[in-house]
Amino acid sequence: MTTPRPPKASRPPKASRPRHTSRRSAIGALVLGSAWLGAGAGCGPNGPMHPEYRMLAERLVRLPKERRALRSIGLAYLASLSERPAADQIAAAWFPTEADRRRALTEVPLRLAEHIRDRTLDDYRHDRVVNVRGWLLSETEARFAALTALLRRV
Repeated sequence: MTTPRPPKASRPPKASRPRHTSRRSAIGALVLGSAWLGAGAGCGPNGPMHPEYRMLAERLVRLPKERRALRSIGLAYLASLSERPAADQIAAAWFPTEADRRRALTEVPLRLAEHIRDRTLDDYRHDRVVNVRGWLLSETEARFAALTALLRRV
């Protein structure tokens, strides 16, 4: 009779391996002063959108200087959704009224970033968070990442 061998030591699962990017450095690099978009329902299909929502979405995506890591997070978030939103649908959810949309289109980028940051903080205050690849992000952060993934060529 043979004695059983002890199991071989295996490499730790990919998720438990150390990462070289901290949450703070990744998120800080993603958007001006930690500014993200988001919150609220409305990521699902809502029918035809006003053309200015596409312009607004493109303007928002230009806020962060480094978008590559943000796009990766956005693709993971989009893959977790049952219905993939369009960029104009995300912008319409954040700025639902005509007055909101017009104000956002005319705001300077810094003021727009502050508005986004405030929505992100509100998400955390009200426990509106999602898990994306083990990272807990506000809904705003996740949707902003999705927006950058949807508008890769901006």
